[in-house]
Amino acid sequence: MRIAVCFSTRNRTDLASQTLPRLFNAPVDIIWSDGSTKTEDIGYFNEHKHIAAHHASVFGGADVGIAWKLTEALKHPEYTHVMILEDDVLLDEDWFEPTMALFEKGTRDGLHVGAVSPRSYADRILIQRDDYAVMHNIGAGVIIFTREAAEIALRTMRTGWWPEIRYGFAQISGIDIGTYACFAGNAQPVTLDWQWEYQMLQRGLCALATTPAKCGMIGQDHPLELQGLELTTGPVEVRRNDEAFNNFVLATRAIRDGKIDVSSVVSTFKRAHGSTFFHPHQVGYLFAQHKGWKSRRNQGWGPFIYAAGPGGASLSIRVAGACAFLLSGGEDIGANVSIVDTHSGFKTQPELPPFQGNFVEVSVPGGFAPRTIALGLSEGGVLYGVNCADPQMLDTSYSFSWDKLPEPA
Repeated sequence: MRIAVCFSTRNRTDLASQTLPRLFNAPVDIIWSDGSTKTEDIGYFNEHKHIAAHHASVFGGADVGIAWKLTEALKHPEYTHVMILEDDVLLDEDWFEPTMALFEKGTRDGLHVGAVSPRSYADRILIQRDDYAVMHNIGAGVIIFTREAAEIALRTMRTGWWPEIRYGFAQISGIDIGTYACFAGNAQPVTLDWQWEYQMLQRGLCALATTPAKCGMIGQDHPLELQGLELTTGPVEVRRNDEAFNNFVLATRAIRDGKIDVSSVVSTFKRAHGSTFFHPHQVGYLFAQHKGWKSRRNQGWGPFIYAAGPGGASLSIRVAGACAFLLSGGEDIGANVSIVDTHSGFKTQPELPPFQGNFVEVSVPGGFAPRTIALGLSEGGVLYGVNCADPQMLDTSYSFSWDKLPEPA
C-alpha cells in the first residue's frame, strides 16, 4: 500500500501551518497543489517543497485543483490510494489507522469499498454501522480513494443534479436521503464532489467514514452550525438500519456481478427531460476538435465553462439528431456566434447580448444521420454545453483529465 496525499492551499498559511504537520507521522507521499497569490503564502509553499513527492502552483479554482491532483497522482502507478485533503481540515493525531482500517472492515461486511474518510457529517450518512457509516457524501475536504475509485472520480467529473443523486441512492438502498440530507427536496445542481459516491454506486462501490469523526474543521467563513453541518461524535443511531444495509450489500454485489443494470438510474452526464447534456470538458466524447478556448470555473455548470479567447474560438462535434448549444455573451460585451451543419447546410448566426444572468439556447435541427456541426464564437462568448435530444455514439478513447482543460481565463 502506498498513499498519495493531495494537499491544497491558497493564501491561508495560518491554516496550512496547523493542518500540514498532521501528515508528517503518516506513511504517505504528499502531492502539493498551491494556488497562492500572496508573497508570504507562496513563501510557505516554497519553504516546504522538500516534503512533497510532486508539487505545482495550480490556478483556476478548487475544481481545477482537484482535476490536477487526481491526474497527477494517477500518473504514478505505485500509488494504490489517493487522498484529497484541504487546508482547513485538522486531522486528529491518531487519524490514520482508524481511517485506513475501514477498507478491511467494509470488505468483511460484504462491501466493495472505493473511498474512506476520517470526516463524517451527520446528514451525509446513508446507513450507520457499529463504528463506521456508509456515506452518500463525504466531500472533497478529506477523502481517500482506492486507485480504482480515483479513476472513476476523475473520468466522471462534472456538476451533479441533486434529484438524480437522491433517486439513485433510493433505488439501491431503499433509503430516501431527500428526507433528511441538507438539500432535502430541492431540485438543484450540486458541486462535483457530490458526484463521487453516486458514480461509485453505479459500479457497485461505496464510501465509508469513521463515526465519530477523526478530524475537526478550522478557519470556516461561517461556523459549521450556521451551515447546517454537524461532525459526528459517535454513531448516529437514527441512521442505523440493518435491513437496508443487508439490501445495500446484496444490491451492490449484484451490480458488480452484472446482475443489476443501473445505467438508466445513474448516468455519466446530466440528463434533462430525457436528453443528454455534455458539459464543455465532456465534448471530447462527441469526437470534438476545438481551439481558442479559455476555461473558467463555474460550480453551477460543468463545473468548467469555456470562454472564447482573443481572436475567438471554434468547436466541431459529431452529433446525430437535434441538438442545442447553451451560450452567453461576456459580462461586459456581447458575442457573435456562427453554427453550421456541414451535412444539411443549415446555418445560423445570432448575436449574443452581454451576460446579465440569462443564457441563449441555439437549436440545430437534425435527422437520424450523424454529421459534423461547427461552432464559431467571438472573443468573450461563453459555451456552457451541448444538449443532445437523442443517444449518441461516443468516442470511448476520450477520458477527462486536467491536461484536457484549456488554460484558465
